[in-house]
Amino acid sequence: MSEQEARQWSGKTGGGNFGQRFLLTFLKKVRVVFLYPVLYLVVPFYCVINHHAFGCIYRYFNEIHHYSGWRSFWSTIRNHLIFGKVVLDRFAILAGNDGQFRIDVPDRLAFEEMLARPGGFIVAGSHIGNFELVGHFFKQEQKPINIIVYDGENAAFQERRRDSFGAHNVKMIPVKEDLSHIFAIKTALDNGEIVAILCDRIFGSPKALEISFFGKTAKFPLGTFVLAAQMEVPVVTLAALKQRGTRYRGLLKVLPEPTEKMNIRGRSKFIAEQYAGFLEEVLRQYPEQWFNFYDFWN
Repeated sequence: MSEQEARQWSGKTGGGNFGQRFLLTFLKKVRVVFLYPVLYLVVPFYCVINHHAFGCIYRYFNEIHHYSGWRSFWSTIRNHLIFGKVVLDRFAILAGNDGQFRIDVPDRLAFEEMLARPGGFIVAGSHIGNFELVGHFFKQEQKPINIIVYDGENAAFQERRRDSFGAHNVKMIPVKEDLSHIFAIKTALDNGEIVAILCDRIFGSPKALEISFFGKTAKFPLGTFVLAAQMEVPVVTLAALKQRGTRYRGLLKVLPEPTEKMNIRGRSKFIAEQYAGFLEEVLRQYPEQWFNFYDFWN
């Protein structure tokens, strides 16, 4: 898959307008765990039909984690099952039925200390676990959270997400082709607010940093790290990892800040390297919760 194909693939939630509306309506009253068994019927067909994504994740286990062929195969199946559960959880949360979920964050104190500091900061997320939980389980009134979102979602999904986030002191900044979202992000940080953004996919721009990731070179989007370096704002990275049932575990880290002696490029790469290092630590603990379904290291 080319970078252009990856960018086209990565932004939009599947299911169509009707399917998404059905899930939002159904999961508003029904516990999401009752839908989990359906995945054991759906996922095998999906793996056959979408064999390219299956192959990419298989190679991730086989070449990055050095699993045997058999273990890589079953880990790929399990990866798809966990991803299906995460997607269903996301719809249940957007439907307003979020009381059934619990997230344990051992390092929550570090996040609260960041809230108490003056000025804004960036929350650098990833496609590991369920990033949608950021706006729902870090409830606080000290600093508004601005989540950067893809602007091409179906109307039902967009409308429900806007309502759901609005109830949790969270605003959305949609990614625009005219790059106007860059100015909105800068304004939010200038106002001392939080900006939450996924930083592990090149989307909308070919500019990238080449970073060592699991001992191989991988490309990470340049924009967020340059912005953090230029504005000299702290960066927090976190991942919400799926546990048994409807429980999640939140792993959080305040990234070390680069020295003042570095130029912008050097500061940007330093932050990106710290971010990639955190992702690597998390994936060594939870290898099956990597949800980038394309050749990330290509």
